[in-house]
Amino acid sequence: MGDGPRSSSSADGAAPPFPVSLDHLPVAALATRDGVFVAVNRAFVDLTGWQAGDLLGKTLPDVLSRLVAPRDRAVLERLSKNRTSSDPRTQGWLWCRVVPPGGGAERPVRVEWRLDENGRDTLVFLVDARPEMFGQEVTEALARVGGVLSRCATENDVLEQAIDALASHGFTATVLLIDEHDPLLRYGPSRDPARPRSRTTIDSFPRPPKEILERLNPGFMDRRTAFFQDGLRVVREAYSEPVAERLLAYVPATRMVQAPIFLGDAPYGALVVTSDALSPLVATALDLFAELVGAALETVRLRRERVERERLAALGEAAAVMAHEVRNPVGSIMNALALLERERRASAGSEALLAIIREETARLEHLVSQLLELGRPLLPRPHAHGIEELSRRAVRLLESRGEVRARAIELPQTEGTVAWVDRDLVELAFVNVLRNALQSTASDGIVRIAVAPGASSVKWTVEDDGPGIPEEVAKRLGQPFVTTRATGTGMGLAVVHRIMDASGGRISVDRASRGGALVTLELPLPPANDTPTDR
Repeated sequence: MGDGPRSSSSADGAAPPFPVSLDHLPVAALATRDGVFVAVNRAFVDLTGWQAGDLLGKTLPDVLSRLVAPRDRAVLERLSKNRTSSDPRTQGWLWCRVVPPGGGAERPVRVEWRLDENGRDTLVFLVDARPEMFGQEVTEALARVGGVLSRCATENDVLEQAIDALASHGFTATVLLIDEHDPLLRYGPSRDPARPRSRTTIDSFPRPPKEILERLNPGFMDRRTAFFQDGLRVVREAYSEPVAERLLAYVPATRMVQAPIFLGDAPYGALVVTSDALSPLVATALDLFAELVGAALETVRLRRERVERERLAALGEAAAVMAHEVRNPVGSIMNALALLERERRASAGSEALLAIIREETARLEHLVSQLLELGRPLLPRPHAHGIEELSRRAVRLLESRGEVRARAIELPQTEGTVAWVDRDLVELAFVNVLRNALQSTASDGIVRIAVAPGASSVKWTVEDDGPGIPEEVAKRLGQPFVTTRATGTGMGLAVVHRIMDASGGRISVDRASRGGALVTLELPLPPANDTPTDR
């Protein structure tokens, strides 16, 4: 091996010389035998600053503790323990940071290793990673793509274009999406450059639990991107063994990046990218790219909400005009009906006709009232109010109008739950939701009201025994004139949506456990130390 930094440690009897000379190698190189360092060349000394005498004769754990940055030691130790000549994926390269003697600025390097056939001798190369041009090219390309994502029409278009951009650079990428009330993650768009026509293969895999995002990346909620050099372990921790093996066959790369996607302060999902070309610089680029994706999603959502508000505002103005025009003739019809009934000379046949006029006139009057509610501006004056009492008030109002009939209503089992709301507006919202539930429930059915206080809101839920709401209809129920009943107006839930928006609340419609509809209103909590005005 010669003298100086290229010499082996055989002079002091620590280990026999390495059989291959490292003198001619232009890159930094080390050699080990049975886990002990036995040779090192001049290029290694020039790159790292460590001398041959600092390493020769030392074991791998001892060298790792001195040479490698603390946050990178664990992955190197794990790969060293798992290294076998029978598994080619444990041979190859990885990224780490080297600490110079006495401390100072860390140097990113690419570490490559080769095993001999007997598994005793290892040749290790270190390549300076700072001038990594591929990462720079990826950073610039993804930044350009991020600049145009906000012009997409829908959130799904944003995700599709983002995934296509990653696939064009040879990355296998998948979006994992978070649904607030679903404990499992949902698969978004996915691309594998090796299978350009297979865009939905990932959907055949079981959905992982939502908590896996934070378990594998503790910095997820702090929006920190995680770079995994041993993606095999990540996959095996996230999935059961049979599924993990299928997934590893689908995505054979060992390096993985998980980049959180946020909309405002709320987690939206994660961008998961795998490729053997991933590096710390590329991981940084993906971190920025995920932020650009989140910003584009937020822009698309705000634009959609603005268009929807403008549409509803225009519809509200039209509703107010139409209600005004309809109310006068309806009033005239009702007055004429009252005069006819006072005459008391109607035949049996005319009595039936009068009943029809009376019923239809009442329906028109109800429609006019709903149109006026939809059209009038909402200016909530919130105070702390007991939600159970507002529930009882809404039920009493419906009972006084004869809308409950023989159907039963189960009132909340809680007491003293307080929300920060406008009493009249929220009572109107409760009445509209309960009316829909009653109309969907048979005469012997039950409508159940529940109240659940939470850390950030109060959830008021109504469950009915009706036929339920198809998913495609449920997504549109907040729009005026969308209804599941032949005689419905579709105005009730539109009014509720407006009240929730004005109150800082939220409405959601799902299928109940018994098959009917489950409507949830999330109401804001009162400020600290506020005293409720009613219970």
